[in-house]
Amino acid sequence: MDLTSDHPYWFVKNGLLQTFPHLKTEVSCDVAVVGGGITGAMVAYRLSQLGFQVALLDRRDVGLGSTSASTALLQYEIDVPLIDMAKKIGRENAERAYRLSHQSIDDIESLVQEVGSDCGFRRKVSIYLAHDRPAAKHLAVEARARRETGLDVEYLRDSELQEQFGLQGAAALITHQAASCDAYRLAHDLLAAAVQNGAQVFDRTDVTEFDIQPDHVVLKTSREVDVHAKRVVIAAGYEAQNLLKERVVDLDNTYAFVSEPLADVSPWNLDWMLWEAREPYLYLRCTDDGRILAGGEDDKFHSPTRRDAVLGKRVKAIRQKVRELIPDLEWEVEFAWAGTFGTTQDGLAYIGESPEYQNCLFALGFGGNGITFSSIATQLIADQLRNIPNQHTDLFRFGR
Repeated sequence: MDLTSDHPYWFVKNGLLQTFPHLKTEVSCDVAVVGGGITGAMVAYRLSQLGFQVALLDRRDVGLGSTSASTALLQYEIDVPLIDMAKKIGRENAERAYRLSHQSIDDIESLVQEVGSDCGFRRKVSIYLAHDRPAAKHLAVEARARRETGLDVEYLRDSELQEQFGLQGAAALITHQAASCDAYRLAHDLLAAAVQNGAQVFDRTDVTEFDIQPDHVVLKTSREVDVHAKRVVIAAGYEAQNLLKERVVDLDNTYAFVSEPLADVSPWNLDWMLWEAREPYLYLRCTDDGRILAGGEDDKFHSPTRRDAVLGKRVKAIRQKVRELIPDLEWEVEFAWAGTFGTTQDGLAYIGESPEYQNCLFALGFGGNGITFSSIATQLIADQLRNIPNQHTDLFRFGR
């Protein structure tokens, strides 16, 4: 599946940071990782650091799937609000999921520092904006539930919102547990570190068949040579649904752009990020080089052709929303792109074993905050492969 339009910004900005060979001879390893985006890169790095012999394969050049189109708004908020998730999976489970997501922001920052990644990781103030009174009332209840869970959040009424941020709206939730980064560059830096740890990385190598044996898996590839692995981690994102009979994800499109670099983003602030409590919603942040990055106007996925055909229309709508939000800031769109992402019924990722694939673990960080789920998946999978019990495995299980 084509997961992005032709020129997502992060690839244009960074280019091919590094290339890896395609698979040429048979390989044996402890763990084969299928998928070279941000999730696969996190998993490969951590497992190689723990001493596993790792081989990673990607059908594209690594990082050129949905990772290259990610806007990388790193937030602990999950697509499904805490109060709504509690109705779906129970209050205790919902609180655990939110606390894990909250912790993942710190974990990602530590990971960036650990590998010395120049991915522009920057802490942000997150503004969750309501435009009308029903949405404001919903945010007030959400704020109360989060505080009871021990999560940091501030509820601002309309006058306070105007005073502190200069924004028009009915209310907003403010949190400081948020960040942004360049996920494409981070993925490459993690893979470089994994290779230093002894991992092997092969791109332009498609896995065509999983030959599952009682004690290992043979990956048949498009290169007509095999990979023999004791265990497999499938980090193929939204394309993994094609491997599964269980329906775990629905696909949507999102549209985004970045402006030209700006010397001054006032009255906006480089340290703010915003998203709206409405559908279709707007999300907005600045890049580390002073560009306005905005997106939204999500719709249901049909085909890459149909998605890309409406890119201009969707970007025009997003641009108008940004101009209404920040009328005093002058800027022009420089790059625009579309990407495909997935949503689940309860807003949670799918991580761990599926009964459909013995000796395989899945790391499928679906949703608008997939990178935080990637971090959670890395820890859960590292524990499972070392036979270390983890009390949170059940939250992300298949068949739930």
